[in-house]
Amino acid sequence: MRSLKKYLITAAVGLLMVGAIIWSKDLFAQTAPAAVFHILCDAFFVPGVVIFAAGVLVFSSNEGTFDIFVYGVSSFVDMFRKKSQKKYNTFFDYRESREELKLPFGFLLLTGAIFIAVSLVMLYFYHFYK
Repeated sequence: MRSLKKYLITAAVGLLMVGAIIWSKDLFAQTAPAAVFHILCDAFFVPGVVIFAAGVLVFSSNEGTFDIFVYGVSSFVDMFRKKSQKKYNTFFDYRESREELKLPFGFLLLTGAIFIAVSLVMLYFYHFYK
């Protein structure tokens, strides 16, 4: 149930983004089918890419892509603090502590991919009616 909740919340956020795009482009005032499918294609593509990209960022963070930057900035900031107590003496200690803090990302990739797939279907219909 917990994992289903992640998917539902992510899909709800994506659908809110779809609704905002549809509202901003005034979908219901359109009369031509090509214009409607154009707006729907855009409306599903944008949240799909945003959600999918968030999943890719979480995946790359889990793999340690940004670890050296985070460790460097935190070490730099610690130099200027009074009574600074370093959490990590070395970068290796930091990496070891990060191993247990990996975040799930599959639900973001799958939900984003579904939105992109819906966008591709709308693109097909757009080209069909154009």
